Amino acid sequence: MTMIRIGIDAMGGDNAPGVMFDAVSELVGTVDDVQFILTGKKDILEGRLPEVVEIVDAPEVIEADELPSVAFRKKRRSSIAVGIELQKKGEIDAFISAGNTGAFVAFATLGLGRLKNVKKAGLATFFPTKDRRFLVIDVGANADAKPEHLLQYGIMGSIYTEEVMRVHSPRVGILSIGEEEIKGSTTIKEAGQLLKSADINFVGNIEGHMVLGGLCDVLVCDGFVGNSLLKFGEGVVTLIMELLKEGIDSSLKAKLGGLLMRDTLYRIVKRMNYDEIGGAIILGVKGIDIVCHGRSGKQAIKNALQLAIECKRRDINHIIEQKLGGIR
Repeated sequence: MTMIRIGIDAMGGDNAPGVMFDAVSELVGTVDDVQFILTGKKDILEGRLPEVVEIVDAPEVIEADELPSVAFRKKRRSSIAVGIELQKKGEIDAFISAGNTGAFVAFATLGLGRLKNVKKAGLATFFPTKDRRFLVIDVGANADAKPEHLLQYGIMGSIYTEEVMRVHSPRVGILSIGEEEIKGSTTIKEAGQLLKSADINFVGNIEGHMVLGGLCDVLVCDGFVGNSLLKFGEGVVTLIMELLKEGIDSSLKAKLGGLLMRDTLYRIVKRMNYDEIGGAIILGVKGIDIVCHGRSGKQAIKNALQLAIECKRRDINHIIEQKLGGIR
């Protein structure tokens, strides 16, 4: 039996290393063909994990506010850098981190390099809709995407959604200011034509007010727009939660109504919680690398680990290379 080796940055995130301990401890023994390797300060990690979990010493930590370019030059013994180096050497198959996103993306793209035929890596994550989730790519890796980059994002996103999330013939859309082909910037219009000609299920332009309408399974955009969309979505969810709490606390009658709706409200909150998604995958690099939210809890880390395992089992990078190799 070939073992799948998953690396975890034990020092990254607001709740590290505790949530990493909890997530790994719960998964150990439930997956016979998976080995977990944690990178971080050995003196902190030793003695707190099952013996089957390997620890690789990484004495440095990249802080959340550190510039990625500075961290890449100066923090070569950090938990992120050590994990990427293990991946580069083939000692682990995938790596996840809830640490500095920019630094993680920099180490992954520069340290591992891109897959054959990939021009730019893209960061992809899922958003909720009324019925099911959809993938947005790119949410922060490439702020100045060219039409050919957006084309590859659509193809990689389609492959990922079909192979890993098991969505048959995923619908791919591109974010624009109007649903007509003539709407949008020159880059968006050119990318739209490339996507239209590609061997994917392209459904055209998606306007901002329809992003959450379930019209597509993969939404393509550049990293600047995607990251803004992601952060705006997080802000809207926070606002809704605060308004709900304020409304429920406003009177005895409202509190009673909130109590009666408790189960329904819980289901709604759970569907919008990023812990349920796990993390964002960097598509296009020579490895399986998943970025978790800085405030990730145990469930988010578990979901990210399970996602990494599934990506390895489906050999997602090999499929991406093959698919992009057929494009001229």
